[in-house]
Amino acid sequence: MKRALLLTPFLLCIMHHAYAQGCSDAGVCTAGPLGEPPLLLRDSASVTNEPRHLLRLTFSYSVGEQGTTVIQEVAEVSLGLTRRLGLQLRLPYQQASGELGQVNGVGDPVATLSYAVWRRDPHRLDGGRPRWAGARRLDVLLGVKAPSNKADATTADGKPLPMPYQTSLGTIDLLAGLSYRHDRWSLALAYQHVLKNANENGFTHERWMDDMRVLGYFESPFLERANDAVARLQYAVPIGRVTVQPGLLAIVHLGQDRRLASSGNIIGLPGTEAVAGSEGLTLNVTVDARWRMSDRWALELSYGSPVVTRTVRPDGLTRSLVANLGLAYRFGR
Repeated sequence: MKRALLLTPFLLCIMHHAYAQGCSDAGVCTAGPLGEPPLLLRDSASVTNEPRHLLRLTFSYSVGEQGTTVIQEVAEVSLGLTRRLGLQLRLPYQQASGELGQVNGVGDPVATLSYAVWRRDPHRLDGGRPRWAGARRLDVLLGVKAPSNKADATTADGKPLPMPYQTSLGTIDLLAGLSYRHDRWSLALAYQHVLKNANENGFTHERWMDDMRVLGYFESPFLERANDAVARLQYAVPIGRVTVQPGLLAIVHLGQDRRLASSGNIIGLPGTEAVAGSEGLTLNVTVDARWRMSDRWALELSYGSPVVTRTVRPDGLTRSLVANLGLAYRFGR
């Protein structure tokens, strides 16, 4: 395991130029307990007296399609309504910039409810240190992601921008998932279902006339996204007051996306056509780390990069890397 941890940064550097679906943008991968790192470290406080509420501010930097820079600031509040029932709200603010322009705005908000169906906390040894053998927890999650806009941002002269520049996917999505933890292992399974498509993106190469820069971007006129299935496997390793959690994140796009038919007229909306190659697997290697500064404050880092990608990605979630830095504060009992 130590050798694997030492090799992880090297492997991530090798994969720097690959591309993958940016998970945090789609919504379900980090919703509620599905993306929450475990609290392995305890001092004299009782495990069951852990603060139930959480405030978190996360800064995210990622490199997308054609070198597009995507920066997010995500405000999050998690409320422990009871010892088992939790409510989480996430609101991102996003800036996307690249060779075609720059767009700033509020991203898609996410609201989730989670319930700990089965919870067995670690018990303490005589010396006060927690014993994690036998600690288990099963959470179920249900939530929704709402669109902040119709993904129809344009340049100053009215040219439609491709999806990597949009601050919203333009969809209302249902989120559902399971998160299971056994000792230091974590397994999460999730599903993101598009309930309603409100995407009115108008980007095609033709709309940009003779500008050769746009040929590297996927066309996405009135894009209709397919659903996603997600699986995440992680193993937590405590190192002093730091917990490191390497893992794998698989995202399966369950069908082909659809777009306005290329032979159609955008004004007339004559029909849609499937986007060949837009379905399939994206597999990412991830590393999370948490430095527990006190009972209430923690500094969190995460990094992800792909090893397997989909052929065509018109939703703008292409990422060569995603790096997050977060500050978390826990309160209440």
